[in-house]
Amino acid sequence: MAQNVPGRHRAPGRFNAISELKTIARESAQPAVKGAAIVAASGGLVASFAGTANAADGVNSAAAGPAVVGPQVGTLKASNALSAIGYGKPALKSTPLVIEDIKVKRERAEAAAAAAADKAAASRAADRAAAADRASRSTARVALDNAKIPSASGIVGIAQSFFGVPYVYGGSSPSGFDCSGFTSYVYRQAGISIPRTASAQQAAATRVSDPQPGDLVFFGSPAYHVGIYVSPGRMIDAQRPGTVIGNHSIWTAPSGYGRF
Repeated sequence: MAQNVPGRHRAPGRFNAISELKTIARESAQPAVKGAAIVAASGGLVASFAGTANAADGVNSAAAGPAVVGPQVGTLKASNALSAIGYGKPALKSTPLVIEDIKVKRERAEAAAAAAADKAAASRAADRAAAADRASRSTARVALDNAKIPSASGIVGIAQSFFGVPYVYGGSSPSGFDCSGFTSYVYRQAGISIPRTASAQQAAATRVSDPQPGDLVFFGSPAYHVGIYVSPGRMIDAQRPGTVIGNHSIWTAPSGYGRF
């Protein structure tokens, strides 16, 4: 008498191992369970395939011994069973390939070079502007110094005409002057004869306390240096070796002023 056993039963009909394997894989909800189910089913599938092959060859399965199930069967491995139902190895992640844009790289390099050239040009322009400003300031200082000189007439005008003549010890001509050689030459050009040396000019001049342009400025007593007064704090003189005739500052307190 047949007895019904509770549990899962296969519907009547021919057993299809691949269909059974697909059903097990589809009904498995979790990956771990699915893997276990697939491996178990693959064992049954391999066993079925092995039995069928032996029967077809006329080999007595009982004599051949128990069939080996599981991945050890050489005819169909577990990995082949997974492939049979559509499961393959996961694709390996690859590093994104970065393609360098040569055109963009060249354009960036050209832009950087142009920026550097502009910066260099701006620096040169700034240097030229600074040099021009210095030259302008120098010209302005010269103009200011000349503005301190009275109009070029009389003694002062004659003295100005010798600007740039070098100091020469004992000189009394436009090729070179010392201090008293210069003052005596200028006065002579104006038609006034005065002594040659500074001390002698000091002794011969009329002392004044409110000097006017063209008067003499003496230093020391007896005088060791003399110049031609121009304006407060300024005089024209031949100072010392290495200098030239010019409008110079009165560097120390004079010992007095004289007029002819």
